[in-house]
Amino acid sequence: MTNHHQELARQIVEDFRDSLAGEAREYVTESQFGDLAQAIQRALAHERGHIVDLMEAVLRSLRSGLDKPELGL
Repeated sequence: MTNHHQELARQIVEDFRDSLAGEAREYVTESQFGDLAQAIQRALAHERGHIVDLMEAVLRSLRSGLDKPELGL
């Protein structure tokens, strides 16, 4: 997990915390906010991995096109 993702998860949790009414905020513990941040970080890591897989597929496709000789028409 990158520092950027950790900071993004922290900011999302803080924004969520700020959006809660005072009464609701009392029922959510710091541990639960921490769990939410970890869930967000896992989701970001999963998406990052998916993006890497897509980029690798594009690179393979581009490389396979380079291996083919041009017909020179």
